[in-house]
Amino acid sequence: MDFDISDDGLRGPERRLIDMLRHWAAGPDAQEGIWRELCQSLGAPRAKGCLRGFEDMLGLLRRHAWHAPMILPISATGYSEDELAIARFVMAATEQRREVAMAEASFLVSPQALLPLMTAATRTGLPLLCEDCRARVMGRGSVQ
Repeated sequence: MDFDISDDGLRGPERRLIDMLRHWAAGPDAQEGIWRELCQSLGAPRAKGCLRGFEDMLGLLRRHAWHAPMILPISATGYSEDELAIARFVMAATEQRREVAMAEASFLVSPQALLPLMTAATRTGLPLLCEDCRARVMGRGSVQ
């Protein structure tokens, strides 16, 4: 499946998040692969915290989203608008760009879920941002 939507300069943590979304939608075996990758790059405690925030975020999206986000298969090239919106939102929340994050979130979920979604996104995004920074400092380039 090919999508013409370009990545518009996605950073490593954004690509990682989209990869996580796709693997989570693919089922338990694919989820286990993400768990192993995160444990290897973040360590088990940080990976557990990241995935706990990620699952909380997915639960809020399931219950409060305006529509079910289009998550593409793992093998897809390109990105869906929903995947890009979620990635932009998570990074804005993580980087404490609250106004931008709230605006992005308002297109994703109903008002009662805005603040819990922000919290879950920050818990998800911070370890991913740290993973990317660590990879660049160690000379491995950006993750993903």
